[in-house]
Amino acid sequence: MGKKHKKDGKSKKDKTLSDTDKLLCEDCGRYFNRELSWLKFNERVLAEARNPKNPLLERVSFLGIVADNLDEYFMVRVPAYQEGATRSSDEYEEVVGSRTQLEMIYDRTIFLMRNISWVWAKELKPELEKSGIIFTKYAKCSESEKRTLRKELGEILANNPVTVIRGDRFEDIGHDEFLKGMGLLAKSDRGYAVIPIQDILDTYGRFVRVGKRKAEYIFREEQLRKNADLLLPDETVRAVVPVRLTRDSDLNLKGDDADDLISAIKAAPETLAKKLPSRLETEQWLPYGYTSYLVNALSLLPELVYDVPSPLGLADLKKFPVSRPELKFPPYAPALPAGLSEEDRIFERLADKDIMLFTPYDSFDGLVNFLNAAAKDPAVQKIQMTLYRLGSESPVVDALIAAARNGKDVTTVIELKASFDEEANFQWATKLSENGVTVTHGMPDLKVHAKCCLVTRREGEKTVRYATISTGNYNAKTAKIYSDISLFTADSGICRDVAMLFAYLTKKEEHPEYKHLLVSPDFMEDSLMHFIQREIDHQKRSGGGHIILKINSLTHRPIINALYEASNAGVKIDLIVRGICMLRPGVPNLSDNIRVISIVGRFLEHSRVFYFRNDGDEQVFIGSPDMMSRNLKRRVEIICPVLDRKIKNAIINRILPTFIHDTGKGHILTANGVYLPPKHPDSGLGAQQMFIAMRKVWW
Repeated sequence: MGKKHKKDGKSKKDKTLSDTDKLLCEDCGRYFNRELSWLKFNERVLAEARNPKNPLLERVSFLGIVADNLDEYFMVRVPAYQEGATRSSDEYEEVVGSRTQLEMIYDRTIFLMRNISWVWAKELKPELEKSGIIFTKYAKCSESEKRTLRKELGEILANNPVTVIRGDRFEDIGHDEFLKGMGLLAKSDRGYAVIPIQDILDTYGRFVRVGKRKAEYIFREEQLRKNADLLLPDETVRAVVPVRLTRDSDLNLKGDDADDLISAIKAAPETLAKKLPSRLETEQWLPYGYTSYLVNALSLLPELVYDVPSPLGLADLKKFPVSRPELKFPPYAPALPAGLSEEDRIFERLADKDIMLFTPYDSFDGLVNFLNAAAKDPAVQKIQMTLYRLGSESPVVDALIAAARNGKDVTTVIELKASFDEEANFQWATKLSENGVTVTHGMPDLKVHAKCCLVTRREGEKTVRYATISTGNYNAKTAKIYSDISLFTADSGICRDVAMLFAYLTKKEEHPEYKHLLVSPDFMEDSLMHFIQREIDHQKRSGGGHIILKINSLTHRPIINALYEASNAGVKIDLIVRGICMLRPGVPNLSDNIRVISIVGRFLEHSRVFYFRNDGDEQVFIGSPDMMSRNLKRRVEIICPVLDRKIKNAIINRILPTFIHDTGKGHILTANGVYLPPKHPDSGLGAQQMFIAMRKVWW
């Protein structure tokens, strides 16, 4: 890469962006490109940041979410292509047409990153200023404010001395002493130097309050840049510019047993520090010569160097420290199903009928009450639960520890291989183990992504089981912003299957035979293919075939091909796919009868629901998997039938139609890869607003 690349970048990118769109719709044949589909999802999130109907601070948060999503993308997806894209073909196609994935990714991501910067500078920042929240420049601060900022910085640096990497040691910057995240590139009379500052940003925050009487802020890197003599004493500093480095952060944990995984997690900081850089961000106005040392030292491809308007790293906007309720979504009180509201009656109510919990419209307290009831009830003998992402605080863990202290036999299957949560899960596992809970870590070659809990209770002379199966993590924090469905049931068949699943996960049973649950990797795909084929057969005999799938991602080609076949047979297919969708709807003689809608709104659509009309004998399932090869082939997932007639009717007649006909936030995917926004977004409530309005009245 050289100066010419930087100079010519804008006109070239503008041209190839249209080429990318053409590739997405014409050259890909039966499937959209996975990476471009994911990036288009983030364009829909960016649209929420631009939507003036959303409260201002929520728009700021949406912008931070897009930037954060891109950070994670460069930590996990991009490194796979750097390493040669050796994984499954539907997720890692290296060459599409005559261009590599990295070349296509660059076109779309540079466009998206510059749009993020533009929305911040031209739309959100001015709107914040109108609301009395001001982002200023260091140069505009008063002398008194500058003295205060300098004094504060001196105290910070006294407690957090910075590392300075000199230009003659740039060959070392790809190793463990260099940064992941924000840094400063300085030029002084001693040459070039790089100063990592991410630890300071993480510890003291990115946003620095200026003055005491108004909400006026500067970015922390400005405070550091303008006081560079504190960073480089005894030098004549000529220029200091921010740079930001993203690294491969996928631990890709493997091992024959839990000890191997735990050892790998403990060694994670050293492992990650030696991973390849996957993106270098620089400010757009910089002459290329300022960063050429870094680019050359890191041996970065042109597709991994991004010049964008300042400020860099806008993912921090997710943590913007301003509390102004009038600039946020209006609060609401989540409902609590009657059967889960009284701890001492929960098992009595479940013995009578199943209960559905639809968070965040229903309160996560329903699950916590279920666990607390099990912990306190003398009749409860055993609790078994899978745990995947728990968050920083967990009432679920508190309830399980209380149960163990009360003499219950408590077993948890904690998945250590949850990306970016490996260390947190290890800490939770340690805490549970130290408090009497039996902790296992599932399968060495499979990620346990299933979400279920089983309570065994002694009732008179009988042993009775109660289960809950969820589409989402048992995480109290994300339950407020993720839309998920949990089913609570005492159905003996379902509970028997859940018990067999735990026997399998704890290595007490090798080949269970499930009668109700669909479990991957052994049974799920074949069962889903059977249901789709059955719908085709019904359609040919009597018509009326209908399939509805509500999922996060659709990339698994056998499932896509089966849906194409169903469409050609005349089966009506509604797909509610939040993120990646490789299926092309509305293509003549391929997918005429398939409609795809993506809903992006206040809450993250996370629930997975599967509906098959089945010639009038309708079947509904909920579960943990998306339709991706990793879910169907390399994970333990479960899909559970909804047997309770009232809950089934609520899903079929109230919940799914509300999603399908969302006129407020629903984007319709076309055959050429374009997501059409709602035609009349003000004509009705979006699905999520409808669910807030109708809570407590699902049936």
